Amino acid sequence: MLHAVAVLTLATSFGSSDRVELDPIHTILDAFAEYRVVAIGENHGHAELHDLLLELLADPRAPDQIDDVAVEWGNALYQGVVDRYVGGEEVPWDSVTMAWRNTVVSPNTVWDAPVYADFFRGVRQLNAGLEPADRYRVLLADSPVEWAQVDSVADLRPFFDRAASMAEVIQRESLRLGRRALFVAGGLHVAKRPRSRPNSIGVPIGEITPIAWLELRHPGATWVVQSIGSASRLGLPALVGAGDVQLLTLDRETGPGRIEANRTTTLRNRDGTRPDVYRDLRLADIVDAVLVWDPEEVTIVDPDPATYRDEGYWQELDRRSRMLRGQPMDPALRGGGAPRPSPEPLEHPAVPILPHVVPPEDHPVHRHPDSGGQRLHRGQRTAEVEEPVR
Repeated sequence: MLHAVAVLTLATSFGSSDRVELDPIHTILDAFAEYRVVAIGENHGHAELHDLLLELLADPRAPDQIDDVAVEWGNALYQGVVDRYVGGEEVPWDSVTMAWRNTVVSPNTVWDAPVYADFFRGVRQLNAGLEPADRYRVLLADSPVEWAQVDSVADLRPFFDRAASMAEVIQRESLRLGRRALFVAGGLHVAKRPRSRPNSIGVPIGEITPIAWLELRHPGATWVVQSIGSASRLGLPALVGAGDVQLLTLDRETGPGRIEANRTTTLRNRDGTRPDVYRDLRLADIVDAVLVWDPEEVTIVDPDPATYRDEGYWQELDRRSRMLRGQPMDPALRGGGAPRPSPEPLEHPAVPILPHVVPPEDHPVHRHPDSGGQRLHRGQRTAEVEEPVR
């Protein structure tokens, strides 16, 4: 009965033609009654959004609605390390940091912003207060690149299709097991429709997002919320909030849903112009809802310069930068402090220390006795679990 009420609430508010501001946490949790995957698109480093994310997971109803939290900021090679950490085991912190320091986007340092480390700490703390069967599993969705084996762009190229990796992780580790996942990634990764633009010789190139891939394989399984933290800078007053963050559901024919999708992206051509990547699509065509923020509640957090005074990490970043960009890392990232020595290697089997990477052990999972070895969404009947797509 609880789910039936939630479905009615969603159907009523989602079909409204007016701008109706809704409570973000209640609305997102209610969406899991209808959808297997709820995605939140972030502005990277947005501190208040990450506070909201942990507040969402701390809600007493959340463990009954959300099984997995899939994130862009984690290399899938380290899944076993993070499983052990968020599950409460003693894992060296230097080993946990490898999950976000070794993603495909490195040497881009976006994931060194402290909100990402705080996310893993926060989930570990929340799980400590939950029964084992109710604990969240964090899925690392980025491509499983082993940086110790990357000596050129050609070595990294097989891992460039990050969208396919993210979609496959969510399919394999959540959807095909009858579970439900919250997916958090940069806003460009959660659009329900592909982007396209001509390449340097005029040939159209399409970029299929993780959500677009999931919708292709599991039609109707996703519901997408885009956090609009840069509305003021983009000149979109209809998407600027006031006071507490609010969630707006979108309709293609009315209100903010009519905004041209191209106007909501921060993508720019080399000459500074806005690319035509969404053609005639509107905002409501690519996402289902938006989070609108008071500009005073948008704090973008940068990495702590002390992070780069770890000499071992800095040298590895510099190696990657010279290899991929043809230039060294910017020493200004390190601030004015002196470099500090790298920590001594830790003796911990299957927990890698940068730059050396060892694939982690398989993660033991909780299994329903009647599930035939498959993990189930909590509270779901065994009969509802589909066989994996081969």
